[in-house]
Amino acid sequence: MKHRCWTVFSCAAAISLGAANASDEPVSASSSPDEESFYEEIERGFYSRINVLAFGITQQPANPSALNPDNVLGISRYQAVLNPRIDLNLDFRRLELSVKERFLYVWERWEDGLPSGREDSTAQFYLNEGFARYRLLDDLFVSFGRENLQWGPSVLLSSSNPFNPQNGRNNPRVEVPGLDYARAVWVPDSNWSVSFVANTSPGRLFSANVFGLDQTSFIGPATNVEGRRFEQSYALKADFTGDGKYFSLIPTYRNQNGYQVGFFGGWNVSDALLLYSEGSAGEQRDFEVQVGTSYTFEEGETINMEYYHNENGCLLDNIRDCFTTRQITYRDVYYRQDYMMGQFTDNKIIGDLNLNLRWIHDINDQSNQIIGIFEYEANSNTLLYVIANGYTGGSKSEFGSLLNYSLFVGAGYTF
Repeated sequence: MKHRCWTVFSCAAAISLGAANASDEPVSASSSPDEESFYEEIERGFYSRINVLAFGITQQPANPSALNPDNVLGISRYQAVLNPRIDLNLDFRRLELSVKERFLYVWERWEDGLPSGREDSTAQFYLNEGFARYRLLDDLFVSFGRENLQWGPSVLLSSSNPFNPQNGRNNPRVEVPGLDYARAVWVPDSNWSVSFVANTSPGRLFSANVFGLDQTSFIGPATNVEGRRFEQSYALKADFTGDGKYFSLIPTYRNQNGYQVGFFGGWNVSDALLLYSEGSAGEQRDFEVQVGTSYTFEEGETINMEYYHNENGCLLDNIRDCFTTRQITYRDVYYRQDYMMGQFTDNKIIGDLNLNLRWIHDINDQSNQIIGIFEYEANSNTLLYVIANGYTGGSKSEFGSLLNYSLFVGAGYTF
């Protein structure tokens, strides 16, 4: 049997189940008991997956633009990308090993501003995630390696995550970069877990490609801002899951910015209605909070509404001034103080077509980002998808200063 580990609890269950099943397997008379048991355990605990993604992007840089006059940032008009992804995982007794190796080929062409008419291509191999986890006791795990640690109920971003608040939901086909961590996780019972997490290096945080500029933080002219320097961070995360409710508290220490406390929680008011909140507060006037709700209809459609406030957000009229005055850091997913988000999701809207529509409104400068995510499951191995982004706002606004639109079209095949 093969096991995937999505949470600490499922990892514990999968590893425990694999060890228990190993003793129940019959032993062949043609092999020694130890040899047969060892290879069966390896086979049973091994998981592999190869996913080949190919996609194209067309996008139009905004003109005029205070942030990107004459396309000085070099935003390409067209991109073609090939991105094979290999996932390997082994659960063997008390040990789990995971490797997520990637290959990336990108071709680009520029049609706007200073770099107009230029073409270029790049290719690279890289490790987005890879770690070793060991079960010291039935309820105690330690691990070290590169991971994409995600948590929290919010859609817009994860403001409680002190390591990387990007959650990749604006473009789920592009991976969030993995960071390097050392972790210890204690699971005393089914309701509680406690984790110690040390973020030791940025991993791929500063080297991940930005496709279409719409799924990760885009630093642009703030490449050399002081905030881009990586800070080693240490967090203690306590999680409680009860009947219809959950809550997490995440105190953190950063080497330069001192202490911060994050939180997230949710309450299932009914089978259809969920209320949730997420945020953080710290020594450096770091105060972020999100409040949201989701409602699921009888046919499965879901509506989300969220409000996000960032006390450190920039309120200068011209978005470029937010960069030149170094009010933007690498951790900023959005640059202003106040946002509203609305989302409509319908899986299997027509046959195997999935639909996600999202609207993000910058309250401070009245600009908008509108996202449509369409995914079609052609068969059990093939996924077709289109991700469309439209931007409105003046040339000095957040969403109106880089792109007019972007269209991301591709396919994925899984072996």
